[in-house]
Amino acid sequence: MSKSCTIEIAQPAARMHPPVPAPVAILREIVRRYGTPTYAYDIGRIKTQVARLREHLPPQVEVLYSLKANASLGLCGVLAECGLGADVASAGELVTAIAAGFPPERIFLTGPDKSPAVLSELRSLSDGAIDPSCGSGVTLSLDSVSELQLFASQDRLHRALLRLRPDFCSYASCSAGPDSRFGLTLEDLPQCRGFLDAAGVQVVGFHVFAGSQVLAADGVRHHLRSGLDQALRAADLLGIAPEIIDIGGGFGIPYGPLDQEFDLAQVADQMRTLVHKAAPARLAIELGRYFVAQAGWYLTSVLGQQTHLGRKAVVVDGGTHQRGDLCGLDLRHKAFAPVPLEVRSGALEPTDVLGCLSLPSDVLVESGMLPPLAPKDVLAFPNAGAYGLYASSCLFHCHPPPAEVAFEADRLALFRVREPIHSVLKSQILSRNAGLGSGEGT
Repeated sequence: MSKSCTIEIAQPAARMHPPVPAPVAILREIVRRYGTPTYAYDIGRIKTQVARLREHLPPQVEVLYSLKANASLGLCGVLAECGLGADVASAGELVTAIAAGFPPERIFLTGPDKSPAVLSELRSLSDGAIDPSCGSGVTLSLDSVSELQLFASQDRLHRALLRLRPDFCSYASCSAGPDSRFGLTLEDLPQCRGFLDAAGVQVVGFHVFAGSQVLAADGVRHHLRSGLDQALRAADLLGIAPEIIDIGGGFGIPYGPLDQEFDLAQVADQMRTLVHKAAPARLAIELGRYFVAQAGWYLTSVLGQQTHLGRKAVVVDGGTHQRGDLCGLDLRHKAFAPVPLEVRSGALEPTDVLGCLSLPSDVLVESGMLPPLAPKDVLAFPNAGAYGLYASSCLFHCHPPPAEVAFEADRLALFRVREPIHSVLKSQILSRNAGLGSGEGT
């Protein structure tokens, strides 16, 4: 079976600017107060996305925010206050979700990381519960027979979903289809029967996720419909009456001039049908990029001029070490050009934006149509709120992380302090202080 599928869709007319216009005045104020490089998050935009989803989707659907998209504690707090649940995939994301205010009973722990650190955090939640014997309250997604066996042997009861590897093709840019590494196949399910009545685990449903950044509504509908069908087949095979089925999500956003807008209304029609088909089981969907990508702006200052591949170029104080979202979607070629915060006269020209790393591939933009730029000019990169800082190789060149600032209307809130350069030494120990010999050699 092929890893991915394609849908023939009409290409929209190319647009020079992203659908969400740059709030230039507030971004200038953020730069004035906090400098660059900085991530700026538009809280109003996040709330708009949540409201849009609530307007269209049936109220029976449990909506989870996937922290893998952006685990900023401040942003997670906003999304928890909006009434969403949380999808986490590590001990760090779990403690962030708890600190942000997501109730344990509305947290789904997915992904293959079931390390001792994860088990320890689950036990801590269980110890703090009213009835510790009932477990942490968190719903687990179990990725394999091995994981099911691990939790079946625990002395605390865990509610769990069995994650199924999709047996249908994926339309996602970031595919997790039948060729992916995640989940149980239907052939694996008979091995699960011996653990379904174990003291340590209660299997309450299934989890199917086929990939992310899907812009075609037909592709998303195919994923959701096929995921539910596969889960119901698995339920029949195991003789389980599921309480909840997580059928993924992956709603995309337009990163570049040729990307279409995602049609939520079409998906909502499909969801209403699926809610009735799944009943009495509840449906859940997990979304990250859809909530936060368009809310984010990456602000970086021009350090100097350069040339690259025969084109004009500028070097900035940011780079790909802080922009994990540039990996995988070819955004350096396909994304909207950054917005200059200074007003300068002059014709737009194809210009490359180069990062500050000693790395040939540290290129943020190729052939972006930009006006003449000078040192200290600031560029605001749109659609930077997902898979940016929290998917980045921040330790490269020992740069401290950028600041994170949120804004809503004309109010600013600092979410992450810009640490001083010497903070890169924090938590490290010099060899002679670590007990190693300081002799001249061996």
